[in-house]
Amino acid sequence: MSAEIEIAQERREDCRRLVLEHLSSRQVLACHPQDIRRRLNAGRANDFTVEEVQAACVFLVGMNYAKQLPAEMGATLYYQATSAGVLAYERGN
Repeated sequence: MSAEIEIAQERREDCRRLVLEHLSSRQVLACHPQDIRRRLNAGRANDFTVEEVQAACVFLVGMNYAKQLPAEMGATLYYQATSAGVLAYERGN
């Protein structure tokens, strides 16, 4: 693998871990990707884009670590940790 591909892969993995941490620590809340991005980038050297956070959320849904919840009055999607996601986070997976 080239260095650029390895860095990109590490960045995706970091984003996924941080998104899972964020959702797991707020397991009763459904969060919008923009809010997640803002929290991940606050006070850190991260500069994740909303697209990267959205991709991480979709990945976590695929792993059954998160679920999508559409807004009651629209099509906006929010994400919430599942029990499996919280357990994976707590176990360090």
